[in-house]
Amino acid sequence: MSARRPPRPKNLTSMKMLGKQLGAARRAAGLTQSSLAAAVRVDEETIASIEQGRRALKPDLAAALDDLLQTKGTLSAGVANLPDIDQFPMWAELYMEHEREAIALSWYDNAVLPGLLQTDAYVRGVLRNRVPAYDETEIETRTAARLERQEILHRRNPPTLSFIVWEPVLRMRIGGAEVWREQLRHLAGGG
Repeated sequence: MSARRPPRPKNLTSMKMLGKQLGAARRAAGLTQSSLAAAVRVDEETIASIEQGRRALKPDLAAALDDLLQTKGTLSAGVANLPDIDQFPMWAELYMEHEREAIALSWYDNAVLPGLLQTDAYVRGVLRNRVPAYDETEIETRTAARLERQEILHRRNPPTLSFIVWEPVLRMRIGGAEVWREQLRHLAGGG
């Protein structure tokens, strides 16, 4: 398997790009983050977070910034073209970005097995237990995304891994008896 870097999550990449556009427009207008924040009546940290791609730019703020910075609707168009549904919350996207770059990972879990150790059927079992329930299309999408994260285990120089799992998690038959047996075989290196 090649050691190529997997693509970054689309929403995180889009938000960072939109943030860079805002920063460029702000500097072109000769404004600091503080002066821009004051002009549109938001906290300076809000502007900084948007520019860094850590916070989503909301449509009403994008419109106000377009007017102030004379960007002719560029920021509003960027907001309108962000993915409608975030596959993962922002904190998870940031974590997964760091996970892909890590040389060592340590993990503790007391509710389910860590995602990097889950089999396809176990992932589906976990997702089917969610309240409110996901529909089957969402389960397929999220299963594929979770399993894609396991690519780091197969790269030429995988990270050093350390997992601590609460023993009752190993006894929970998420997905049914056969899924549970398959998951245990997988953990033991036999599947």
